[in-house]
Amino acid sequence: MNDISLAGTTNTLPSDAANEISKLAILSREETENTRKVAPAVVKKLSELSFFRMGLPKSLGGWEGNPVETLKAYETLASAEASVAWIVWNNHLACTFGRFLDESSMKEVYSDPSHIYANSARPEGVAHTVDEGYLVSGQWTLVSGCQLADWFVLRCLVISEGSPTSLGPDANLKLFFIPKEDVQVIDTWHVGGLNGTGSHDIVIKKALVKKEYVVDFDSPVALDNAYSRLPIGCINAAGCAAMSLGVLKAAMDDLIDMCLEKVTPGKSPDLRDRATVQATIAKSKTLLASRRLQLHHSVETLWEESQQQKPFSDVQLADVWAAACEGAREARLMVSEIYAVAGTASLYKKHKIERAHRDIHAILQHGIIQPHWMNQAGMAYVGLTPNGAMFRV
Repeated sequence: MNDISLAGTTNTLPSDAANEISKLAILSREETENTRKVAPAVVKKLSELSFFRMGLPKSLGGWEGNPVETLKAYETLASAEASVAWIVWNNHLACTFGRFLDESSMKEVYSDPSHIYANSARPEGVAHTVDEGYLVSGQWTLVSGCQLADWFVLRCLVISEGSPTSLGPDANLKLFFIPKEDVQVIDTWHVGGLNGTGSHDIVIKKALVKKEYVVDFDSPVALDNAYSRLPIGCINAAGCAAMSLGVLKAAMDDLIDMCLEKVTPGKSPDLRDRATVQATIAKSKTLLASRRLQLHHSVETLWEESQQQKPFSDVQLADVWAAACEGAREARLMVSEIYAVAGTASLYKKHKIERAHRDIHAILQHGIIQPHWMNQAGMAYVGLTPNGAMFRV
């Protein structure tokens, strides 16, 4: 694959670039919140720094290095503005799906460095086979960043002669790469948490998609590098957990700042004098550090195995799933505790705690970190074979 020169592509670590953009994300928080999509200035900077392409190979402007760096980037971005981190994370998934395209199709979909991507793994569309490829129709919900996207990766039920016509064990499900010209956005995203992600519904009516732009999780992988060998499912879960930890850090730092700022000489007790506040801050610092370490370590193990082209064991995969799901769950509990001990201050939008509380609950609604993945991890630990569809993918 020929290298493509991308503006803004440097040897800068994603985590360092995230620090650079976090200040702008904070300054643009109200615009992102009020317009229900990431502020244009932030989108522009993210694009310049290739944040929308981290899941691609280097030849297309991607990262292709240690995936722990992407986790650090998500956490930093989420601590500034969770909706920004969510859109970057969502683009990473849409780009990793591209590994299943052939080289020519991949280059066409991902060659423009200004392009942004969106996806939905929900099988809410139907694709009928025709001589030229497939006719796709459907309405997908919760398509984050759909107003920004140039390409969409959408899952459909494929219907051909003799195939099932409804979802079930034998359903033929595939991913379709579809340009924005075939997509209509329906304004449905009126929410609290992750308000800035613009996760509206989209509608497609009889869009013709060539066979070259249709893949599934069993399609051959055209790339051969350590990053492309990483499992999509648990790495995606790890990213979701990293964002959760970032939101926890934002709430924790906000509570500490409130304690340092609201000091009234001669009046006692101040916020910082409350035993519940002191204990919560200590607890949150310990939890954040320990869960981050466990998450990074489990992903680092997969990276080392992938670099050596070794197969991943179910236990190694389970370690990532468990670290992601439990880390995210405990982050949510900790943010709720911070919200409670901060008292009435938590109600005011001028404090990060208020939005953190909304965002963390929205993040944990995602299917990739639901409790059943802990059951899957537990199966591996007791010698059973995990049977979740995305456990090994």
